[in-house]
Amino acid sequence: MSLFSQIRAVSLREQVAEQIRTAIIEGRLKPNDHIVEVSLTQQLGVSRTPVREALILLEREALVVSIPHRGCFVRAFNVSDVDAVFSMRTTLENFAAELSIQHLKNNDYDELRYHIERQKLYIDQKDFKQVRSTDMSFHQYLINASDHPHLMRSWQEIVAQIAAILYLRAEGNPDVDEYRAISDHQSILDAYIAHDLQRIKDENQRINERVAQQCRDAIERLGS
Repeated sequence: MSLFSQIRAVSLREQVAEQIRTAIIEGRLKPNDHIVEVSLTQQLGVSRTPVREALILLEREALVVSIPHRGCFVRAFNVSDVDAVFSMRTTLENFAAELSIQHLKNNDYDELRYHIERQKLYIDQKDFKQVRSTDMSFHQYLINASDHPHLMRSWQEIVAQIAAILYLRAEGNPDVDEYRAISDHQSILDAYIAHDLQRIKDENQRINERVAQQCRDAIERLGS
């Protein structure tokens, strides 16, 4: 039996896309910023081909927009985008719950508790980059627990948009209560442990409606 698993080759396109994606999610690239190919090739030390391929990939993810004769720009989300993304998020999370609620075990609950504990630690440390990352990891775990390839693919198509919008929420609403997410996640976990599907759906609806409203408010505030 082999002692090692095979190394997965990561293309230059994927590496470049990940760098740009992270810069957008973390707010280092702002909405409407012009993404200049020549500048990227110089900073990343690659040719223009993987940069162009990466931008095509990110356009499919709806993180950048390409304007003929002008180039690529970071997508500027509006309130309608928030409605679309969060309604899809709620649908996917509810579907994941339907598929996984009867199959989660104690070790899954322990893993979810770990995410909650880590998130609280990062909030206490005011490391908000890790706060958002751990927040998304909690939900990613529940999506993956569905073991449904099309559901997981659909989630991957919107997760970066969710992260980018949540960054805008933090920018436009610096007084948002980060600890609220801790109680939200605990409520979701308690509902899973109780095998109460309707309660999970109610929690997903309540939480996403509140967060979506905060995002809409922040975007309007930043726009003004």
